[in-house]
Amino acid sequence: MLGDTQTMQQQAVMGEIEEMIQSMPDYAEVREALRSLDFIPEQDDADVAIWVQPALRIFVLLRMNLGGGYAGYKIAAYDEADTAR
Repeated sequence: MLGDTQTMQQQAVMGEIEEMIQSMPDYAEVREALRSLDFIPEQDDADVAIWVQPALRIFVLLRMNLGGGYAGYKIAAYDEADTAR
C-alpha cells in the first residue's frame, strides 16, 4: 500500500498523463512523454501500447486507431497483490 504522499504523487502523475493523452493526438509525442516520466513499455505495437511506471504502480493502456489517434485509453493504479496472480 502506498503512503499518503506517494498516493498524491500517483494521482498527480495519472492526471498529467490524462491531460497529455487528450492534448497530444500523435502517439510519438506521448511515447516520449511517458519515457520522460520513467514509464517502461511492456507492449508497444501498432494497435495497442501498454506502459508501466513501477515506482508509482501506474499503468497506461492505449488502443490505436488504424488512421491515427486513439480508439481508447485507460490509466490506472495497480496494487502489488494484483500482479501476484
